[in-house]
Amino acid sequence: MTRHLIEQQYYTRGRQGIFRSNEGYDTVAKSPGLDNSFIKKTLHPFCVYDAPRELQEREADPREYPDALICFRAETGELVIGQSVYAGADFTGQRNTFFSHNYVIPALRRDEFCLRPRKIFGIEGFDRKHDETAGKDLPSLEDIPYREGDPGDRKRALARLGVDERTFKQLLYAVMMSLSAKKKVFVSLDGEVGTAAASARELMEILYGCLPYEMRRHIGFLTYSNEPQSKKHINVMFVQKGSIRPGAGHIDKEFLFDLPNKRIWNADLQEGEHEYLDFAWMYLNEPRVLADFYQFAEEVLAGDESGAGLRLATYYELCPLFLIEKGRMAVYEKNRAAVWQVILNYVENGQLKNKKRLQELLVGLFREEKAAVAARVLPAGELVRLIIQSGRVVEPRSKQKEMVLYLMDVLLKGRLMQPGKYLGEVYKHLAAEPEMFSLVMSTALRHEQFVKPLFEEYLAKRLEAALRIEDVLKEIGFWAEHAPEALRNPFFKEATRNKLLAQFRGSGQKTDAASQIHRFFRKSRESSDYARETLDEIDRCLLKYVNLETLSREDFEGIVELLEDKPQTFARELDLESRETYDLLMNLAALEQAEVIPPPEEFFRSFDPDEIDKQQRLLRRLLGEKLDQRSFPMVWLAFYQADSQSIHDTPYDRMLSFVHEKGGEESVYPFVQWTITERSFFHGKALAPGYRAALKRYFLEDKGQRLRDKAWR
Repeated sequence: MTRHLIEQQYYTRGRQGIFRSNEGYDTVAKSPGLDNSFIKKTLHPFCVYDAPRELQEREADPREYPDALICFRAETGELVIGQSVYAGADFTGQRNTFFSHNYVIPALRRDEFCLRPRKIFGIEGFDRKHDETAGKDLPSLEDIPYREGDPGDRKRALARLGVDERTFKQLLYAVMMSLSAKKKVFVSLDGEVGTAAASARELMEILYGCLPYEMRRHIGFLTYSNEPQSKKHINVMFVQKGSIRPGAGHIDKEFLFDLPNKRIWNADLQEGEHEYLDFAWMYLNEPRVLADFYQFAEEVLAGDESGAGLRLATYYELCPLFLIEKGRMAVYEKNRAAVWQVILNYVENGQLKNKKRLQELLVGLFREEKAAVAARVLPAGELVRLIIQSGRVVEPRSKQKEMVLYLMDVLLKGRLMQPGKYLGEVYKHLAAEPEMFSLVMSTALRHEQFVKPLFEEYLAKRLEAALRIEDVLKEIGFWAEHAPEALRNPFFKEATRNKLLAQFRGSGQKTDAASQIHRFFRKSRESSDYARETLDEIDRCLLKYVNLETLSREDFEGIVELLEDKPQTFARELDLESRETYDLLMNLAALEQAEVIPPPEEFFRSFDPDEIDKQQRLLRRLLGEKLDQRSFPMVWLAFYQADSQSIHDTPYDRMLSFVHEKGGEESVYPFVQWTITERSFFHGKALAPGYRAALKRYFLEDKGQRLRDKAWR
């Protein structure tokens, strides 16, 4: 496979160039593999050099002029590394000119340079002029010659450049922030312009070496410009001393470092920890440690598409993790919960591909927390929440068993050491993670010594807060879903049933409440003994408290619906009063469902007079406001009296008045017609005296008004 080659380009003022046939500035030579449109669009805007005026005015030696090193990432992914220099007089001998030499590194080889700063800052292959007779073709290169070398003591170098610790951190902060904040960094250094440009190159190499790899891939810089300029792809620009002037509107919001005058704008560091900046300063002279961290960040961020690698905050988060991994547990002790939160944020990020080191770090920190609890040092509530949350992602899954035992240990010790608010907080966090909650509770329920302290006491506390029927049902549903074993526990059965019955007894609408409870158990498809026993208790309680004197049609139908499928054993176990109510309701329900209404003598055969009276009163309540042919036999049942033969104040009078009240005049006539067809209203072939007298009284009301009505007659 052919290695991707590095292309070159020369730019200066000549007799003619590649893109122009007359004299002027243009690309004068290039590698054959370099695309013309790329040269014009990407390279030409950066082929610029403004020679210092004071050097030109005194016709200084060309060697005094500053070299301008530029490096940036092109939009198409290539890395451009170039140098522009003062070139003296052009071919006419009358114009001073400059010369730019750019290397274009293919995107696939970009990391060869970004990860080894010397291959950028130590390049020895830059040309400073072009011989037109050599032609317009430049070779494509396998590599660029560069000078190896260790910068030595970087802190001493910074001191020589007038950069102390705080200034360095501000500079590094600004450079890193420039990638995400979309702000430029302008820096001026002390010394003669040529010396300052050399210092800029040295300072930029130190800063570049403190950038994580992903930032290096995107950062752009220029080591010399006579004035601050906002240029695309360039994040950091070193400018001539005196060119950073307060009040220059176009740069007022940028990061400004006028170091000769010790003035810095917009880069003040806030009070507090600056983990990465402190780390970079501490290990400034230990590049291997920095490189280890950058590799750690690369592994953690592999697969990220959110741009996290270009945000300073990311390295504030990752730096403590790296130090903890290296054994610096003091970093962990500063804020344990914050460390767990950061790890979980990354481990739970679905974009990230390589989580092995973070998983191992989680396991190590969990081991620390286990040891702490064993020594009777309880974790803070927030830390417990995060440890529980980590159960979702901990690998291998066998570690979950360890976590369950740890959490049980926390709960048991918390119960003894901090039984109040702390214990409640731990349970709250545990309940918020259903899978882990289920594992802990199922484990506790399987071991008798843990049932009371970890399950029963917790359940009792939860039930205290259940103030309504729906709260108790929600509680039962919670346990049915997350710890089904609980529903077989005797304490659970008794505690929840008693709580439910207490709320039920206090309910104003008992039929609705009973229906709500039945619906809950039907919906949950809970067919256990617990569900059946609980519903039987509720239904027994309903029968005990139902008031037949005020029972509405809706409540009657609701109760019948609840009771009609009950087995015979349910009725046999009722107390005497409840059994009477049950029989009465079911008798009337059967009556309403019957195709043929039996005569009163047959229907009431097995009931005593008091029971008959109760049924009749309820039946009258249930007949409703609109009577029809179907309800006529039930009207007679509602008023029938077996021993009534008197012609005075008979049930017939009350019956006719009831029909008139409920159905109006238009109902009385068809009702009377119906009675003429029923044997119950006759003695032999004549109407029963009591009924005959009642009809006479009814028709003669209002001075016989009905009989005078033709339609009525």
